[in-house]
Amino acid sequence: MAFIDANGQKLFYNQKGQGPAVILVHGFPLDGRMWDAQVEGLSGRYRVIAPDLRGFGQSGRTQPFSLEDLADDLHGLAEKLGALPLVLGGLSMGGYIALAYVTRYAADLKALMLIDTKAEADTTEAKSDRMKMIETCRAGGAKAIADALLPKLVAQSSGAHVVARAREIMEYCPPATIENALLAMRDRRDYRCELPSIAVPTLVMAGREDALTGPSTAEAMLRELRHGQLAIIPDAGHLSPMEQPEKVNQEIRAFLGEVG
Repeated sequence: MAFIDANGQKLFYNQKGQGPAVILVHGFPLDGRMWDAQVEGLSGRYRVIAPDLRGFGQSGRTQPFSLEDLADDLHGLAEKLGALPLVLGGLSMGGYIALAYVTRYAADLKALMLIDTKAEADTTEAKSDRMKMIETCRAGGAKAIADALLPKLVAQSSGAHVVARAREIMEYCPPATIENALLAMRDRRDYRCELPSIAVPTLVMAGREDALTGPSTAEAMLRELRHGQLAIIPDAGHLSPMEQPEKVNQEIRAFLGEVG
């Protein structure tokens, strides 16, 4: 675990293992700790890197940002760490950032993993919901956000320890970062038209009980990809890497084994 200055940002990252580089990008409003089981479980064969995005976790606080800014941060991190070309995986918001990365740094990618995420932009209703969530955050801070989101993020079958760990990470997120991230997600572009042009192998993964970006969303992305593979994780919701870590690790190992 260490800090590095990348793209003008002070970023914290967890790194373990040797071999091909795999960077895992956390969702909202989490941080790199959500990938602890993947860092541990995949590091026997891969160099696994789980950063805290700017403003999240232990990374430096920041002004408002776009998802493209966060993609640039990841590229700067990878350059500084000598981790190019890389396999890039992202969950939910991290998946949006991974898609932004593809449009800017496709030549530096070996493979892509889109986990519990989607390619389309926010609808008008979703944009309105983002603004309501900002008001919730201003009134009650990160705890209020965790209270509102957690029931939507985990499967009913997930253990209490998963919920407690997710809550711990979410409540650590600074309210200013929550607001910045909500605005960045609200204003993100639609990446569906980019999917057919992705030239690298792409794993699309979703929890079977994901109420936000479930199997039908994953299958819709898969139909547009040239080199896509699908993995549906049973007994998991929107946080499948935390809810079913070994099943997720098995799917990632199989995918990366084929990528080589």
